[in-house]
Amino acid sequence: MSTTNEAKTHIKHLFNGVGLNMINISIGIVVGLVLTPFFVKSLGTRHYGINETIAIFVGCFMLLDLGIDSAVSRFFTLHYAKKEKAECLEISNTAFFLFLLFGIVGSVCIILFAVAIYLIYPDMQDRLLFFHVLLINGIAFGLTFLSKVFGGVVNGTMNQQLTGIRDVFIRFFGAVLTFIVVYCGGRLYAISFVNFGIVVLNLFWTYRLAKYVFPEFVISRLLFKVHWLSKLFSFAFATFIVFVGDTIASRGGIFVIGAIISLEAVTPFIAVSVKLCELYSSLMATISGGWLISWLTYLYANNEKKLIDESMRLAVKVCTYSASFMFFGLIVWSRDFIMRWMGEEFLVAYLSLVIMATEHWIVFCNMPNTKFLFAVAKHRVLAYCNLVGSIIQVVLMIIFVKLGWGITGVALGYLLVSIPVRGIIIPIYVSRIRQTNFVKYYLSIISYILTAMLGFVIPFLISQQLLAPNYKYLMITGILSVICYFPFVFFFGFNKTEKQKITNIILSSLTKNS
Repeated sequence: MSTTNEAKTHIKHLFNGVGLNMINISIGIVVGLVLTPFFVKSLGTRHYGINETIAIFVGCFMLLDLGIDSAVSRFFTLHYAKKEKAECLEISNTAFFLFLLFGIVGSVCIILFAVAIYLIYPDMQDRLLFFHVLLINGIAFGLTFLSKVFGGVVNGTMNQQLTGIRDVFIRFFGAVLTFIVVYCGGRLYAISFVNFGIVVLNLFWTYRLAKYVFPEFVISRLLFKVHWLSKLFSFAFATFIVFVGDTIASRGGIFVIGAIISLEAVTPFIAVSVKLCELYSSLMATISGGWLISWLTYLYANNEKKLIDESMRLAVKVCTYSASFMFFGLIVWSRDFIMRWMGEEFLVAYLSLVIMATEHWIVFCNMPNTKFLFAVAKHRVLAYCNLVGSIIQVVLMIIFVKLGWGITGVALGYLLVSIPVRGIIIPIYVSRIRQTNFVKYYLSIISYILTAMLGFVIPFLISQQLLAPNYKYLMITGILSVICYFPFVFFFGFNKTEKQKITNIILSSLTKNS
């Protein structure tokens, strides 16, 4: 079945989705780097701070997802691959009414909080503005939750290219419209209504996409099935634990710095180490994100063990070569970038950035293992390792800071836990599930890393000659390095069959026929 036109179409759509997500991330980077100073100047420090504070507060309620979002896509793909449309309808409808409840609860909580702030602080400056903006965002929150279900249907049918097109347009259209509104003198009220309109557009668009890829999709309370709740929550619980662990680890370091070192030390750590590593994470999540889970789930549903092995081997290579290049860039180029972007005083966070980038590199080289665990619903071990590891990370951070190692000690806390958990325990666990030799896996990883290091020779020489704290030279250095590195690893890092597959996927993604 995996060699049929249907399977080829699925992998083509997934690949197109990766490219579109890359564009979406690029737009986000441009918006963040270019428009943020404009918004701060136009709105003023206070109103910009209000807008960001409300956005962060409302965003916290996304925890109500509880991981159900990923569970919907996974189970939908599993039964869609088996042509079990009745089960697909039950899954999507059960999730719809569940998310409807979550959305209502979240919206009510946000609105009640807005009312409480309005009543408790009668003398607060911009009290009415804060209340109205929070009210609008609270209503929009509930609609955002519903779009998750429709998006799960689209991704569940492995049509990530469609959600990719939607995301690119929504991101670009929202940024342009917000810029125009602010440029014309609009303030927080106008921005809130723009955001609300974008949410409504996203909801309607995603619903139409769900009907397009799965014409049988309908919403009916008769299709709500209680027995699916236990399956969704069982899968989602471990996903939620993974998210909680990641949240503790990411926020824990900032808390340790602010509480033990100083609030001033938080700024360079966040601006340099955290922000640049978040960019690293976003790019790697696109390369090996939800699309890989969908594809492996599709193969698992059809018992395609040989194709799973081939896909995993190819995914590990792609992740290792991509993660290694970005790791190289953060080590070699970030000093000059930091000096030009934030100023020389922020170089104090360079060492912590290198350490955190090393931790991320270990995670990303082994990322296909975690995606495989989600695809076969064996991610509970990952969840508990992640949770325990995040607690140990925070403890180590406190110890290292107390020893006087500063923000470098915080970064070391991340690294020393990721090495055994993501670099050893999880790969061994996945090898046992797949019944493969984990020693052979480690040897293959080492060979991929050596290939990547050989590919760094020319980019390193280019960097030595051209690199400077100047955006133009940084861009030229990056472009030339990409041109030299990726063709090298393509020809020397992949075998003939893998080269043919990659070439076919790229060529097919450029054609109009599906």
